[in-house]
Amino acid sequence: MEESDFLRDQTIAILGMGLIGGSIAMGLRGHVRSILGVDNDPLTCQIATAKGFVDAASEDIRQILPQADILIVATPVSTAIELITALPSVHDGTPLMVMDVTSTKSKIMAAMEFLPPNFDIIGGHPLAGKEKLGICNAEKEMLYGATFTLTASERTSERAKSLALELVKAVGCKPFWIDAKTHDHNLAATSHAPHLLAVALTNATEKEYARLSGGGLSSATRLASTPTSMMLSMVMTNAENTIAKLREIQAEIDKIIALMEADDNENLEELLIASRAKREEMMHIARG
Repeated sequence: MEESDFLRDQTIAILGMGLIGGSIAMGLRGHVRSILGVDNDPLTCQIATAKGFVDAASEDIRQILPQADILIVATPVSTAIELITALPSVHDGTPLMVMDVTSTKSKIMAAMEFLPPNFDIIGGHPLAGKEKLGICNAEKEMLYGATFTLTASERTSERAKSLALELVKAVGCKPFWIDAKTHDHNLAATSHAPHLLAVALTNATEKEYARLSGGGLSSATRLASTPTSMMLSMVMTNAENTIAKLREIQAEIDKIIALMEADDNENLEELLIASRAKREEMMHIARG
């Protein structure tokens, strides 16, 4: 059986039918046998079914899991850890591939390592999203061209790796294999610290100043609009890396302040030129 046929023969259950879960469900349409949804919000279940995101949805995971070949956990990290830990109590001993799509990996993978052998585990993280969560904001186009990290455990089977690759490609993402420690270290710089910097800038700016802002304030504070449940879970499950990155950024801010206090236009100009060139290189790499 070819890998594409292999994926088409699978029934996917998505736990957490929000922005990411809903978008993945939409992207998988036509690539798998069926898609099932689980969410603790009955309205979300109704919307997911009515809009055709899933073939069926339920608030009760016990009704869905017996039908599934693959479970995708698409909730905030702290909730995902609780749900993964509880899986043995809500699922029988039949084989089940479990894949998360949360924003940090070390604690998630540690939780999955404790699952019994019938659970075939793999970590994932699509690097895409919006500040507005919920199934009503889901769209499959959001995932197109995005990097989708994949994190394997020593116990992850080749079957799970192949299925994960097919799944990532089916939703239009670019797969990128990375270990949990490196993922969290890197994401602290590219996502978690930037979220908190946006919060800091927002809190340091008087509301009345907004009428004098152009695009700069809006762009720099955009991530502060991220829902608290998502941001808090994200940064606190990667606190050590995020704190270290914030301290590095603080050192860079101190350097800029020192140059300005010294009226050192020459070195400040060099710093600005270098940072602009570095950003262009970074964006080129990001575009692939």
